[in-house]
Amino acid sequence: MSAETHLEVYRRFQGKLREDGARFWPLTTSGLRTALKQRKALFLLYLPALIVTVILCFVVYIKFTAESALQGVEREGLDFQEQLIKGMVISQAQQLLDVVNLIVEFSKGMGGFALLAVTWFASGLFCEDKKAGAHQLYVARPITRLDYFLGKFLIAAFFACLAMLVPLLSVCIAATFCSPEWSFLKHEWDVFLRVIAFSALWTVVASSLVLMASSIASRKSFALLGVFGFVMLSVPVSAILGQFVDRRLFSLALLIDLDAVARSVFGRTEGFDEVPVASAWTAVIALVALSWTVIWIRLRRLEVVA
Repeated sequence: MSAETHLEVYRRFQGKLREDGARFWPLTTSGLRTALKQRKALFLLYLPALIVTVILCFVVYIKFTAESALQGVEREGLDFQEQLIKGMVISQAQQLLDVVNLIVEFSKGMGGFALLAVTWFASGLFCEDKKAGAHQLYVARPITRLDYFLGKFLIAAFFACLAMLVPLLSVCIAATFCSPEWSFLKHEWDVFLRVIAFSALWTVVASSLVLMASSIASRKSFALLGVFGFVMLSVPVSAILGQFVDRRLFSLALLIDLDAVARSVFGRTEGFDEVPVASAWTAVIALVALSWTVIWIRLRRLEVVA
């Protein structure tokens, strides 16, 4: 009787075993589910980005509405002097309300808030695993160090894109629908590609910096202090060295570098002399290379429990 029960319960396996190529994906999904439970932190950290995005979309709407109204006035019977004055007003308004300039200034102003959000949600990805010993279980399974890194990196990248890519694309979409006869999409279609390129670069830089701090620190609070200590202290240090030693040393400040890179990507480098654009690109690439090197060295020291 026991033998029959055994045969009924344990049946022969008839499926096929296969290895999933995206072995990092379960780490990413589980990490996102855990992080997204922090609803208060999500509300407080992303509320400024939401407010500014709504304001910018409204400004873009006003811009194109005003342009359409002024163009309608021009068609009426006005003398040459009045048309000249109206043209000067339109030209100044277009310069002040240029969509690309708004995007560049937005990326500069929101960089600190976005970095704060990424740091809060991603600074404990490595150190909390080491503190709990969970990394030993991860690496003991058929997961490589690269899979482990990608799983954590995509979590940080998600919150970075949520803070930078989504708002910038929202402004572009608003400009597309508000512009008369889709003029923004026809004449400025490359802005979408520039937004994606800069947001991807910003995401890689911010995520790499935060993960490097998380791999070095023993606690999430230490990683938080490390990231913001580096970012905030680099501003006065770079200002002093750039003013009295070499102008290229202004590139030691990360936020200034990202502003210079944004202006370079969007083609708005005229009048920008805070830091040479080439020095900013060099500093950003060096920071990413240093971050990945440190992370790789720290991951190599993870012990595998057989």
